[in-house]
Amino acid sequence: MQNTLVEMYSISPERASFARRFVATLIDNTIIAFISITLSITVGPNLLHIIGIDSDTELSIFSDSDMDDEAEDLLQSLYINGDIFFALTVLANLTTVLYSMSELLTNASPGKRIMGIAIGSDIGEPASQALLARRWALRYGAYVLALIPATSAFAPLLHFVITCGFFMALGSERLTLHDRAVHSAVYYREDLE
Repeated sequence: MQNTLVEMYSISPERASFARRFVATLIDNTIIAFISITLSITVGPNLLHIIGIDSDTELSIFSDSDMDDEAEDLLQSLYINGDIFFALTVLANLTTVLYSMSELLTNASPGKRIMGIAIGSDIGEPASQALLARRWALRYGAYVLALIPATSAFAPLLHFVITCGFFMALGSERLTLHDRAVHSAVYYREDLE
């Protein structure tokens, strides 16, 4: 009987609002964008040079053609710019994967910390490492899939599903799709500790 009364009268922590979670995500995405752009400017040209893509690279498919010089230059620049875009996309995905490890290791990303929220179990207890690992794999798995050529085609679909699932936190339970799938929730940090 005592366990039943304790369960009935225990106060579970308050789940974080959609607005606070949304702002935390904006903060995280801004930090990721800043890091990615900085890396693209500083490391990007060297990375492209290492994998053999330079502005001086002549592509054999264009060099033997009878097309005029302007068309050849345009196609050459489009090909190189496509490779640059690919390299920078890989760099951005890698940055996101590494940055998101903060949630896996500490139960809150820097954006969540700034906004005073943290990840816990759906019953209001601190999150276990196993729970954080499952949540991270579902939430950020698309970025890992995007880095693997054989699975990169599935990444946009998973991104879309997770993004749409984020808006489920507007409901009364304040749970996203990935929260529901792994039985996690996001709480105000002071209520969870």
